[in-house]
Amino acid sequence: MGAVFAFFLTVGLYISGGIPFLAALFGFFISSSFFTKLWTREKKDLEKALYEKGGKRDHIQVLANGGAAFIIAAAYYLIPGKQFSVAFFVAIAACNADSWASEIGIMSRSTPFSIINFKPVQRGMSGGLTFLGLFASACGALFIAVIYFVFMFVSIPFLELIRDCTIIAVFGFAGAAIDSALGAVFQPAYVDSAGRLTEKRAHGKVQNKKVKGFRFFSNDMVNFVSSLVAACLAYSVLMTPWV
Repeated sequence: MGAVFAFFLTVGLYISGGIPFLAALFGFFISSSFFTKLWTREKKDLEKALYEKGGKRDHIQVLANGGAAFIIAAAYYLIPGKQFSVAFFVAIAACNADSWASEIGIMSRSTPFSIINFKPVQRGMSGGLTFLGLFASACGALFIAVIYFVFMFVSIPFLELIRDCTIIAVFGFAGAAIDSALGAVFQPAYVDSAGRLTEKRAHGKVQNKKVKGFRFFSNDMVNFVSSLVAACLAYSVLMTPWV
């Protein structure tokens, strides 16, 4: 099912924005899949204990990571304008930044700290940060900005191009930070029968006790909302007369 949704997402983005939009999407999925498969053995036990889903993307995850970008691409198709084009790249950059941070940051040897109160948190839990993860997040956003630079180099004045790339990188990174903050506050966390903190609602047939967040505000919802908010913020900045 995930492959079917990914196919229609790909077709929709190609119709809306052509090859540059597809390049951003493929850059995100290919690079994220690469880092997902990296250090698989080291991450396997932790992911099994903490998360409802593994690295394989289903249709909900495809919609969560590509939904905001698809909405903005549709707006760009209906009302062509560079603001929507940049906002689209920001949505992808936010997802890519979050993905790189999650897949690389989880391998950090330092203790994660909360984005809300900076106190130590359990490794792998939403809202936790490490300096390695922050660096990976910045690189993930910059990676999508570089794709924009490559495809827009011949069609946009250089200074304007640098401005756009800066906005994509900055707001993409901000989107990942928003993702962490939403995850820390709204995403549910549970305690299992052994007293261990987890994001899984149940361990086998035994339901875990919810200790924070809202059940409907899953990681997929967090991904969708954070990328959409980051894109909207970037669009708002681009619409101001002094930018």
